[in-house]
Amino acid sequence: MGNPPLSDIAVWSTLGSGRVEVFAGSAPGPATTNLITGVIDSVHIDAIRGTVAIEGRDLSATLVDSYQQGDFVNQTASEVVATLANRHGLGAVVTPTSGFIGRYYGDGYTRLSTGQFSRLRSDWDLVVELARENRFDVFVEGTQLFFQPSSPVPATLTSITPVMVRSMRFNRSLAVAAGATARVQSWNSQNMACYDSGVSAGAQPDGSTGQPFLFSASNFTPAQVTQSASRYTAEINRLHTTLLIEMPWDLQIAPRGGMMLSGTGSVLDGPYLIDSVERLYCSTSGSTQTVRAVSASGFSGT
Repeated sequence: MGNPPLSDIAVWSTLGSGRVEVFAGSAPGPATTNLITGVIDSVHIDAIRGTVAIEGRDLSATLVDSYQQGDFVNQTASEVVATLANRHGLGAVVTPTSGFIGRYYGDGYTRLSTGQFSRLRSDWDLVVELARENRFDVFVEGTQLFFQPSSPVPATLTSITPVMVRSMRFNRSLAVAAGATARVQSWNSQNMACYDSGVSAGAQPDGSTGQPFLFSASNFTPAQVTQSASRYTAEINRLHTTLLIEMPWDLQIAPRGGMMLSGTGSVLDGPYLIDSVERLYCSTSGSTQTVRAVSASGFSGT
């Protein structure tokens, strides 16, 4: 803030709402990369030091904080997402989907609703659920909501070696064997039948055998049981090997992108899918980013 008597403290002390855009770039050029557009959640005022700190989230916050009433009958998943995006003033970049998702089986009950008896589910929970069911990614960039198929392995991978980073750590879950599988069972009350994806125990790459991870659901069709088993299998295998890298800022590295790791001289070398990037900017000590990625070797889905 300004020098005492801190005339601009009045602005921050009366702020009711606000939106922030954060840009970054390489000196001496302009800051052209939009890192985040978001709403201010809280303001921290230090009147002695004359500083203000703000905290906030991207514009998915408007969906996270919304528990509106409404039923989505005889609509596709993409139509529901587009409706919610427009309702919150976001542009909808939505890949069309097929098949109605608004009813269990046409007997008057709605499966996807945000009405009187489902207030614990926000609009964001709903679009995330639809994304998982369709094996899509859902995210907000700037003022647009994206709902699109997940890309198992991006066409372009950023090359990474140990000498390029400040730290590199691998986490291997021995409880999740490479190539682990999922099995889904469901009772369908319309057809009075139990459906099973039929994945049984099998040999693991190390020669051992293990039972598949078992999940249950209600009122799934045979096709939905098979699709869910494939999705759960992909999600489980994301837990097998994760990579954490600390490195200087590289704006080419972003979530949903990919990296090709080499130089460890082990089976850990190979393609990785980027899950998250956490960036820290410091004008005096330098700027760093922490990248979390999952192994994409033998990966068949997201």
